[in-house]
Amino acid sequence: MALDLQTLVTILTALLVFATGILLRYDHIQLRQYTLYIPQWVGLSLAAVTFFLVAVDQVLRGLVRLEAIQCRAEEAQRRDEEAQRRAEEAQRRAEEAQRRIQDEAFRVAEAERAARRARIQARCSAAQIRFQLDPNPAHREQLSAVLAFLEEYGNTL
Repeated sequence: MALDLQTLVTILTALLVFATGILLRYDHIQLRQYTLYIPQWVGLSLAAVTFFLVAVDQVLRGLVRLEAIQCRAEEAQRRDEEAQRRAEEAQRRAEEAQRRIQDEAFRVAEAERAARRARIQARCSAAQIRFQLDPNPAHREQLSAVLAFLEEYGNTL
């Protein structure tokens, strides 16, 4: 198990807080046959080191929080970019589909115009042939109607 710096500082800080509490409270410690005298400067020095380690521990915790916030922000940005990319892709597909629909509508309209021109051409040819085969007034009237139609709508066909 590998300890990171923050965990090590936290453990060391906890031990120093405990030791500082003992060393500042007592001026000596009695061990079985031996008495350990604790000068006041040792407790105060240990308190200063403990304060320093507490400050370092808090800075490290703040850095870890900042790193976590930054990771979350980067992840949110990544998700936003992915969503934007998907939206752009969907937009592109929609535009492509719209373009295909327009192309198909143009082809259908062109086919309808061609069919209409073919019907008019067939009507004109039939009227001419009828008149040539039998130049009677009824066929002449049909040919005149076709010619009038062509003169009136010829430019729009």
